[in-house]
Amino acid sequence: MSGPLRWSGSGSGRPRATDLWSRLGAEPSTGHAVPGTGIVAVAAALVGLVASIVSTRSGWNLAYADAQSHLSIARRIVDSADPGLGQLGTVWLPVPHLLLMPLTAIDVLWRTGWAACLVGIGCLAVSAAALHHIAARLGLGRAGRLAALAALLLNPSLLYAYTTALTEPVLIAAMLATIAGLARWATATRTPSGGELAVYAGVPAAAAALSRYEGWALLVTGSAFVAVVELRRRQGLRRALTRAAAFLAVPLVGIAWWLSYNAIRFGDPLAFVTGPYSARAQQQVLIDNGILPTRGNLLVSLSTYNWALLETAGLALLVLAGLGLIVAARRFRTGTPMLVVALLTTSYLFSVVSLTLGQTSISNDHTDPATWWNNRFALSVCPLLALLVGVLADARLRALARGAVFVVIIPALIGQTAWFALALPSRSAVIAEAQRSRQDAVGSQDVARYLATFYRGGDVLIDESARGNAILPVLGIPMRELITRSTGAPFDAAIADPAAHAEWILANVDGRGVGLDSGPHDLATQALARPEVLSRYMLVRASGDHALYRRVGQL
Repeated sequence: MSGPLRWSGSGSGRPRATDLWSRLGAEPSTGHAVPGTGIVAVAAALVGLVASIVSTRSGWNLAYADAQSHLSIARRIVDSADPGLGQLGTVWLPVPHLLLMPLTAIDVLWRTGWAACLVGIGCLAVSAAALHHIAARLGLGRAGRLAALAALLLNPSLLYAYTTALTEPVLIAAMLATIAGLARWATATRTPSGGELAVYAGVPAAAAALSRYEGWALLVTGSAFVAVVELRRRQGLRRALTRAAAFLAVPLVGIAWWLSYNAIRFGDPLAFVTGPYSARAQQQVLIDNGILPTRGNLLVSLSTYNWALLETAGLALLVLAGLGLIVAARRFRTGTPMLVVALLTTSYLFSVVSLTLGQTSISNDHTDPATWWNNRFALSVCPLLALLVGVLADARLRALARGAVFVVIIPALIGQTAWFALALPSRSAVIAEAQRSRQDAVGSQDVARYLATFYRGGDVLIDESARGNAILPVLGIPMRELITRSTGAPFDAAIADPAAHAEWILANVDGRGVGLDSGPHDLATQALARPEVLSRYMLVRASGDHALYRRVGQL
């Protein structure tokens, strides 16, 4: 089964369909490759392309405020009053923005969000290929691998996220690539060198660690995995620590660069943790107002996260994965394959611990307060569920029973997808979150489109960090014409004397201040509250809780 691909005798240069099908169940070679991985990557990319077309046509790919913010951060590296890597900021880790950067430099890809779609298509291809690789390394046959891929690619919440500029797609792709590299290292008949471990597992681990903080947790669990596998090989403690160091080498260099960047740019290597826009600062507002019930309460944290997971993955997928876990425990026991499965629990454990420590917050229709917030954090657990579904489909039963299991799984997954689709966005916590964010920005997007239509020049003052103001791709004006918080001193000067610097002011004027979980106050609005400033501007457009002002004398 693992032999070379046979080509059709017609001279067409194309592999026969039967050859492609056989490769999907072929055993991994002695090298790094797993037969069929390329086929899986192409198929996943096509699925991602279809999802992107659907999402962009409806505008849902730009619904998340954070998605527009990520596009804007990537764009301002090459287009701003002060372009350069300093525009990466400090709140979010850099890799997703660096991947987006060359694509957002193209106006149409930035304005429409297709820059993110293209990155997402690549991430989906990597995610599916890596999951297929992991499944093969665990000894799953064709049925198990295809079931795992179906569980991944039939999830509407996951597919939607991969059409946006959210950071989860990059994280999931990097984490799965890391675990695929570790699985290959742990199961290969010839133990790879430390250098190979650093390349095939360490490099994607660095990408994960510089995408989201779940990646930092993977460094801990991944190094522990390497050490345990080496000790089981009776290689000794020194060899185990050496191999773990090889895995950590590249990620630690990446983290050291990030700390240095923060120290140089913001005067504090931990600015991304302790700064005024950090997750800690956001959660402190909730703590001060007594509305972070997960803090210090493990049971509430588990309940909150599990509801987010249920409303992201669906009941059918969770039930199938639960059965798969039972099969995995009986089949793999405490062997290396079970350790690989355990690696995929990293995101779940990290998220629950973060909730309990009060480092993050999640809200859904089963929390108090009941709203939609950060349920997308459950997306990174979906690959674990998918792999367990694959294990279930590959259950070592009699051939007839195994076929029956496979026949049941795919219809259940399709039925779950249809159930989600019949009542979107309310049945998917991730897409319901997107709808909430979209509704919050109705007024600002209307004002932004008005300005984009009639804009003929002049600097625009906008506090993009304030609630509802993450609309710069929709605005579509070159970012070098915008005065935002990211410009630093020019923004401070414009807030102090707007009329001397800005022809336009786009501001949140609802008069209610700012929501507890929605970011800083709009400093442009505060400037307009000063009579001497307001007298220099005329209201030209108002919609909902946003308004556009133009400097008097420019009309």
